[in-house]
Amino acid sequence: MPKNKVMYLGVLVLSASVLLYLGAVLLNHIQWFLPWSAGAGVALILIGLAMELRKSAKAKAATEAAAPMPVSSDSASSPAQAVSTSSQEGRE
Repeated sequence: MPKNKVMYLGVLVLSASVLLYLGAVLLNHIQWFLPWSAGAGVALILIGLAMELRKSAKAKAATEAAAPMPVSSDSASSPAQAVSTSSQEGRE
């Protein structure tokens, strides 16, 4: 890049102008396609949203189906307590 600030600014303005011109020329060639591509983008977003909603509904149903059963108050709260309780009953 040039060390002179004026030359640097000139290169920047020239490259921006060339890119804008090329964009305008390209836009004239693809202008008819832009509404279709926007519609395809919206359709893909809606399809993805439906997929995510379905996945979260399935996960919620699976979580509710796999919910642990409540433990009654007379049973031991852990397997280790059940083993210690049964071994103490055998000693008595």
